[in-house]
Amino acid sequence: MTSFLPFSSALRRTPPCMAWLGAGLALLLAAAAAQARPLGAQGENFLYQVESGDTLEALARRYTRDPGNWRALQALNQVADPYRLSIDRILRIPLALIPRQAARALVTHVHGQVSRDGKTLQVGDTLGTGDILRTGQGSATLSLEDRSLLTIAPNSEVRVRNLQTFHGTGLTDTVLDLPHGSVESSVAPEDTGVGRFEIRTPATVTGVRGTQLRVHAGKAGSRHEVLHGEAAIRNPAQAEQRLAQDHGAAYDTSGAWLGTQALLPAPVLQPPEPGASSLAWTPVPGSTAYRVRIALDPAGTQLESSRQVTQARIPLDMSGSGFRYLFVRAIDALGIEGSDAMLRIRITNSLISPDGRPVLSGDGTPISLGNG
Repeated sequence: MTSFLPFSSALRRTPPCMAWLGAGLALLLAAAAAQARPLGAQGENFLYQVESGDTLEALARRYTRDPGNWRALQALNQVADPYRLSIDRILRIPLALIPRQAARALVTHVHGQVSRDGKTLQVGDTLGTGDILRTGQGSATLSLEDRSLLTIAPNSEVRVRNLQTFHGTGLTDTVLDLPHGSVESSVAPEDTGVGRFEIRTPATVTGVRGTQLRVHAGKAGSRHEVLHGEAAIRNPAQAEQRLAQDHGAAYDTSGAWLGTQALLPAPVLQPPEPGASSLAWTPVPGSTAYRVRIALDPAGTQLESSRQVTQARIPLDMSGSGFRYLFVRAIDALGIEGSDAMLRIRITNSLISPDGRPVLSGDGTPISLGNG
C-alpha cells in the first residue's frame, strides 16, 4: 500500500536566551561570510566582488599567495589606485595565478547500476580529475569538498574534466563534461562562495554563481534551469547569456539560442484516496509533458527514479517500504523543466482486496504483510 502525506515542517518555540544566542551567532556568521565575495569564474578568470577594506595587495595575498601579484591584477582590471577599490566592483583574478590542489568528490548515494571507468560505483567511493561516471538506468549523488551536491540522473554520462580546490580558501574548482543526460546541482549551499563550477555540454558552457542549477544534454541540444542564484551560459561564439533565478534557457546542438522562459509553476498535487491506483493533477497551462522523480530525501538529491510522462497522471506502482518523496514538474514546449511540486509518500506492504483496496483490521488500519 502507498499512502501520501503533504510535506510539512514543525515549528518549535525557542527560549528567549537561546534565541538571543542564536541571533548573535547568526550575525557573527554573516559577518564572516561577508569578508569575501567569490562569484565563480568567467573564462580563465576568477571573479571577485569587492568588499569594504579590500585592496589589490590583500586580494593577491589571499588568492594567489603572492602579494606582489597586485600589479598583474591592477593591469588586468585597469585599477587606478590599488588601495581605493569601489565597493561591489567585480574584479578578475587569472586562474593561472591561483595555486590549486587536487580534490575528490565523495559518492554519497547510488541507486541501481552505476559505473566509474567501467567498474561498479559504490557509496564511499571517490572521484577525481579524469574519471568518467555512467549511470545507465541508475543514479548517483556526489558531494564536493565545499558540500556542493550533484545529482546524476539515469542515462547520463559525466566526465570530470577538472576537480581541484583553491589553496587555502576552501573554494572548489570544478569542471564537468556532460555529453548526455542530466545533472542537478546545489553549489556551495552554505553560501561560502564559488571558485569555479562549470558544466559543459557539447555546445554550451554553464558557469555557476552560487546556484541551484539543472543542466540537461541530449539529441535536441541542451536545457538549463536556475532555481536559485544565477548562471552564465556561453555558446561556441562565446556570447554570454545571464540566466536569472526561476528561468530556463534552451539551445540547439550547434549552441544556437532557442529561447529563455520563466519556469512553469509547480503542479498542485493532492494526496489520493487510500487504495487509489493512480495520482492525477490539474494540467499546468503551457506544459507539454511532466518530469516525475522519486527520491529518498526531501531535497530530491538521493534519486531512485526519473521519468517523463505526457499526461497529468501517473500510476501508483511504487514498491518497497518506508518514506519516499515524489516530485512532479511541468515541461514547456522548449523542453525547459519547471518548478517542483512534492508529496511525501509512505510505502507499506499491506494485504490488498480484489478491488484494489487495503484489507483493514478491526481498528480500521491496513493489515501489514511486514516491513510496514
